[in-house]
Amino acid sequence: MIYKLKKEFLQEYIDDLIKNYEVWGPKKIGNDVIFSKLEKGSEFTDERTILGPKNFIYPPREKIGEIDDKEVIVIGVKSCDLLGYRMLDDVLGIDPSYAERRKRVHFLNFVCTEPCQYGFCTTFSGPRLMEYEMQFTDIGNYYVIECNNKNLIGKRFEEGGENEIKALEIIMSDFYKKMPPLDVKDLDKKISWNDPKYAEFAKRCISCGACNFACPTCFCFDTYDDNGLYREWDSCILSGFTRMAGNINPRPTLDLRLRQRFMHKLKFHYENFSYYLCTGCGRCIETCPVRIDIRDFIRGV
Repeated sequence: MIYKLKKEFLQEYIDDLIKNYEVWGPKKIGNDVIFSKLEKGSEFTDERTILGPKNFIYPPREKIGEIDDKEVIVIGVKSCDLLGYRMLDDVLGIDPSYAERRKRVHFLNFVCTEPCQYGFCTTFSGPRLMEYEMQFTDIGNYYVIECNNKNLIGKRFEEGGENEIKALEIIMSDFYKKMPPLDVKDLDKKISWNDPKYAEFAKRCISCGACNFACPTCFCFDTYDDNGLYREWDSCILSGFTRMAGNINPRPTLDLRLRQRFMHKLKFHYENFSYYLCTGCGRCIETCPVRIDIRDFIRGV
């Protein structure tokens, strides 16, 4: 269903959600915008955060088997992040902890109407998604709201129609003109095992793992015992990720680890699921201290 909401009523809508749910959203804290628990609607901003809200369904560290049973709403999610979580579903969906969180966490995404500096989302899906619970698009004085969860409909929502659909189409057409998609046709077949860019990027990479930890689609993890069995995020960029007993490491150098990262996202995952493990969010570029740019890699293939 298509609805519209006057922008002046958004804070009131969030206040109503807070009465019934634990609500999290982007909040300005100092110079940063961080997903935080909202106590009132006026705290919300639809600015883009550097880190997405993946931790709500896939915590950085968790005790396996322990799941919080409360229902949570995360509002202000960017579409590139939400698309990434749809991809995670294909890999982690059979995990009981992940599946339970996925049922209890509701993501309300906000469509970008202007391209961001590092993003290239039009290459893979674009800012407006086809799968969502509730999707907001700013068209000026109103938000157009596409809704697939009637339990989240607000009292101020008005029914939308052809005018709102037309407004969405115009905004998306302008967006694609400003951010033309990269050419990824047959990228999975063209990508080379021996591409010299792996070594080139390795000269700059400091192996911090920021690209992995900021990425909405990365899911590598490690498990360990600490008075219980725990799982925590890991990174294919880190040397310890593939290190085995006897200090044997099949990927001892950075160029081999960078090759694995790019090959996994742009070849191996595609061969298994028929889509690239990338949403074009640009978070890996933004958080990289030496600005290794996956767009440069794709353009050069």
